[in-house]
Amino acid sequence: MNRPTSITLVAVLLVAAVAVPLAAATVAPNGGAQDGTADEAGNDSIAPGEQFAAAVGVQNAELEGDVSERAFGVRFASAETNETKAAVIATEVNESRQRLAELEDRLATLNESRETGEISEGRYRAEVATAVAEMRGIERRAAAAETAASEVPDRALADSGVDAEAIRTLRDRAGELGGPETAETARSIAGDDVGRSTNADPTPGGSNDGNGESQSDERADGNAGTDGAASDG
Repeated sequence: MNRPTSITLVAVLLVAAVAVPLAAATVAPNGGAQDGTADEAGNDSIAPGEQFAAAVGVQNAELEGDVSERAFGVRFASAETNETKAAVIATEVNESRQRLAELEDRLATLNESRETGEISEGRYRAEVATAVAEMRGIERRAAAAETAASEVPDRALADSGVDAEAIRTLRDRAGELGGPETAETARSIAGDDVGRSTNADPTPGGSNDGNGESQSDERADGNAGTDGAASDG
């Protein structure tokens, strides 16, 4: 069980080694493309260094989310009994719930610091984008846990303290991305794809449907489609 997990982590670390230079390469073109809409997106208050920090932070959050999701898949697949499978799910859900609570507290602190002027607008947006990206990762992890739980008998789940409704609530809570204003702030600096999985071939039993989109992606895409139809009309 440890060997597949180690191989997965090493592989992702190798990807991460080239991810930061790629982030640096993509920041400049995106910034140039947004020059004409800076007032709409609020990027006129973001320094180049803050934009770069946002790009790197979001990409790291996406990679870490993918590592966690894949590692869960490996642990679940390696579990040999329903009891151990339920224990793996319980650990995943508890860790995800704790991290989501930390991110929600972090967003609240960022909002307070922004209101009091303790941090710049650019730094605020960069940190919010990173937090939102991580929340999307938690949403995918919760969805993967929900799918895995459907394969385990209720008795085994109950013995490990796993509640299907609680998992669904966690998934929905993470999918809210801290609220519409927070999600919009993240998109304004990191784009509509902020937090989207980088997995082209998601782990079986995961939350992705083959195109790397989470449920919050689908909600955002649906809103975009509505807006596009309105503008065409």
